[in-house]
Amino acid sequence: MQNKQAASYARWAAIAAAAIALVVVGVYSRRAIRESAARRSGPHSVPSTVQQQSDQMTFSKVEGDRTIFTVRASHATEYKDQNSYVLEDVWVTIYGRDGNRNDNIHTRECGYQPKTGAVRCQGDVQIDIAGANPRAGDSDKTIQVTTRDLTFNRETGDASTPEPVAFRFPQGQGHAVGVTYSTQNSLIVLQHDVHLDLSASDRSNGLPVNVTGGSLEVRRDERKMVLSAPADVRQGSRELTADKITIDLDPDFRAQHVAAAGNPVVRSTEGGKVSGNQFEAFLNPQGWIESIVADGIVLGALESASGADHLSSGRVEIAMAPQNVIRMLTTSGGTVLDSVQDGQSRSLKTASLRVLFAPGKPTGASKQAPQPRAQSAETLAPATIEMKSGNELTALRAKKFVTEFDAMGHLAKLLGHSGAEIKRTISSGAPQVSTANELVATFGASGDWETLDETGNVHFQQSDRQATAERAKMVSKTGDLTLDGSPVLFDSTSRTTARSVSINQKSGEIQATGGVASTYFSSEGNATVNLGSGPAHISAATLTASNASGHAIYSGHGRIWQGESVLDANQIEVWRDEKKLLASGNVMAIFPQASGQLPALPGSAPKLPSSSSARPQSAKAPESPPATAAARNIWQIRAPVLTYWSDSGKAHLEGGVTASSQQGSLKSPVLDVFLAPGPTPSSSDPDARHEASGKPLAAAAGPRRLDRALANGGVVVQQGDRRGTAEQAEYTASDGKFVLSGGKPTITDASSDTTTGHSLTFFVANDTILIDSEKASRTLTRHRVE
Repeated sequence: MQNKQAASYARWAAIAAAAIALVVVGVYSRRAIRESAARRSGPHSVPSTVQQQSDQMTFSKVEGDRTIFTVRASHATEYKDQNSYVLEDVWVTIYGRDGNRNDNIHTRECGYQPKTGAVRCQGDVQIDIAGANPRAGDSDKTIQVTTRDLTFNRETGDASTPEPVAFRFPQGQGHAVGVTYSTQNSLIVLQHDVHLDLSASDRSNGLPVNVTGGSLEVRRDERKMVLSAPADVRQGSRELTADKITIDLDPDFRAQHVAAAGNPVVRSTEGGKVSGNQFEAFLNPQGWIESIVADGIVLGALESASGADHLSSGRVEIAMAPQNVIRMLTTSGGTVLDSVQDGQSRSLKTASLRVLFAPGKPTGASKQAPQPRAQSAETLAPATIEMKSGNELTALRAKKFVTEFDAMGHLAKLLGHSGAEIKRTISSGAPQVSTANELVATFGASGDWETLDETGNVHFQQSDRQATAERAKMVSKTGDLTLDGSPVLFDSTSRTTARSVSINQKSGEIQATGGVASTYFSSEGNATVNLGSGPAHISAATLTASNASGHAIYSGHGRIWQGESVLDANQIEVWRDEKKLLASGNVMAIFPQASGQLPALPGSAPKLPSSSSARPQSAKAPESPPATAAARNIWQIRAPVLTYWSDSGKAHLEGGVTASSQQGSLKSPVLDVFLAPGPTPSSSDPDARHEASGKPLAAAAGPRRLDRALANGGVVVQQGDRRGTAEQAEYTASDGKFVLSGGKPTITDASSDTTTGHSLTFFVANDTILIDSEKASRTLTRHRVE
């Protein structure tokens, strides 16, 4: 029993010994592993060149009571022969001269030269640049810069590297080559090949912004950023280039003013371009652009397949609305706008201009803000607008223009205030110039003007032709100019008034309605109407005339009066160049007779030759009629149609003519009346006109009067109780006689006594009859026997 127990104890002892041995081995093994790990992770053996090692090293630059920056390292190793340090886990915190910064530079290892104060970090370096007035939790406002091979100088406080630099900031990211960071003047310089990508936001109209430049300076103390040439900013289809772009920051380091100088140019892939000496943008604290200013010889151009627009001005100011949408544009310093679209051109010249914009309509599913549209525009100084289409040129001038645009931003209406002028030239024709107090022009979808309305003291002129009215309307398509409000048309030869006048500027046609009254001036070179002395006056209900042909038609109770001559008709036509009149419809003409003999006394009996003179004979009138005083005799003639030639003074009436005067009357199918000018004033006449030198002027001819009348075709002449018939009758005013001829001339008196002959001549003043018989013809006188 004891042996068995002893054996059992021996086995347990062996097992226990083995277990203890394993535990011992495990403990020693773990200790060995730990020691090996400790050796690996612990400090290296100090080489012979190492002066000393320390777990922490700190040094600062202090000016007065202000700490400018502090350098901290979690481990530092000093070398004997090199008088240098190797700093590990390095942090450089920059507080700035005003203590308002908390920027940090962090890297794993740096070399430090105490004599020169130079710290060089050849590995990766991270720089955290805090925003203005940094506070805890403002990491979202920090700019993070990563680079390598950074040098920091303890004495100057400058950090720099020539290596590539990458940075990230709340609005985007970027990269450059080389950076310099000065703690003395708070200056950060990205040295080369600067590129910034700004994220899309509502402040940028939903579009990203890309910025490139030769270098970028961030001047913290001045709160200024400067991007140097070649500076380039792109947003969507727009690009800004300049030699220098400067950004002024507010106290919270938010952009408040941007200036582009040195040949700044804005381009658009849509064909737009704007250049000037300097561009400026002013931003509010929320980041919206409040206004943009372009200064110094501002030039703009917008080109497309249909044409091009050009702008030049001394200064352009643009006021913006939220989301950077243009609200108002103002120009000054002399402005010229030129536009050529589809072969049609427009040009505006003024000292100053203001344009107001309205929000545009959204297009499709685009998230971008709708493009603004022009709502109205006005010139702030006198202006000139020129429009050319084909062979037509129209120039508008006014002290002030105001334009209105439709919902699509197209020009719809133009208003000219305080004195407007329209000058229109078609082909090589004479310019048509009109002026008025106010002007309203409307435009069609194509951009051409459609109508021009003028009001107040309207005056129109083309060559020597002029017109005045209170209102005028011009229609481009038809070329019609309508004048209302006491319109007056006049030139060197005539003057016309009416209730309304319409002039076609293309054809020269004139339409006048309502109380038409014309006056044709009397002059040596103007014989359009020459019925009497002095100016000729014409009235009618309507007038249709042509400046080109010189043909005028007066319709509706037409009347002409000139001196003592009067002509009434339903319609009167005047031919300027032919110097001819044509009156038709119920024509009545009144002509004064040239000086002649007094009419016969009532009851005087005609002196007929004796019946014994039955053989052919030729009786002669008395050598001279009895001496009588000159008489004023008026002829009144009626006919359906009258044609008058002013040069010759001949009036031709036809269609059944009746004529009457104090010396008798006649009826005939056709009558020709000849008007002759009266005697000219004698040089001895005290009323004759003289020049300043005393020499008499060339006297004008006297007033035209009826000198002779010739009737044809079944003529009947009536003088008192005497009645004459013949195929032809001629009346001569100078001796007051009728000559009947043709057919069977016959005179019958109140007693039914008749006289016939080849021709019969009787003198109205003395009741004398002259009978003329041809050879082999007979003269017959019949007397009634009671």
